[in-house]
Amino acid sequence: MVEPRFERNLGVISPDVMQRLARTHVLVAGVGGAGGQCAVDLVRLGLGCLTLADFDTYERHNMNRQVGCFESTLGQSKVEVVGRMCLDIHPSLRLRRVMEGVTAANVETVLDGGEGLPPVDYVVEVIDIAGGSAKQALHRACRARGIPAMTGLMLGFGAALHVFQPDAPLYEELYILPDGRVDLPAIIPHLGSYLLQDAMESCYAGRGHAPTCVVGATTAAGMMVSELMRGVMLGARAMVSWPEYLYVDLFDHRYVRAAAGRTPVPARQPA
Repeated sequence: MVEPRFERNLGVISPDVMQRLARTHVLVAGVGGAGGQCAVDLVRLGLGCLTLADFDTYERHNMNRQVGCFESTLGQSKVEVVGRMCLDIHPSLRLRRVMEGVTAANVETVLDGGEGLPPVDYVVEVIDIAGGSAKQALHRACRARGIPAMTGLMLGFGAALHVFQPDAPLYEELYILPDGRVDLPAIIPHLGSYLLQDAMESCYAGRGHAPTCVVGATTAAGMMVSELMRGVMLGARAMVSWPEYLYVDLFDHRYVRAAAGRTPVPARQPA
């Protein structure tokens, strides 16, 4: 029997998959623009077990893209706010909040589950680009445990999706520069035609923010949730995984599926 709050998912998702999803445990590491929206979307689909990890609080500059940011929540913990939203959607959700975020010191404990939750099945890693060391620790731990990990990076009106299976190279081998920064041009190999060059050069040099908006955040979240559902429904190896990645820009009407290091070929030509 499917709860009335989720019955409109039937037809998109079968009753058997709904039961499987209710037992699935997802860690969302980074509860900002893409991560917060991803968490809420997963809960609306019927996810049963969720861990939210983020040390940050809402500031006014988060207002343009983060699902839990309102005048009434400024200064509040992102984990607490998004957690309340998730429980308001699904009161029976088994929820764990990691207020310090994922760190090298706690990553094993976080992936273990605990607080009534089973071990983590999938990881959504959307830690801020400044958190290179936390990203590395989380991806290393996922690889050692055989947990698929994904990241969705938003930029402008688009996003790039990368999924790392346990046999993928280490994250730092692919996307961490010698100075510890994330190699943004490598992990987001396409730019929207509308993006301002000065803003992008500042972002790449680590002097400014990544230009984005709510469309990029919801696009990244939608891509991650959809690919995670492929894993639940069809098995983890059915997910588009490294060395392949997906890139979407809704303004430029661009959809790319390509392998890292190769010339990308649009999977669907613009209308």
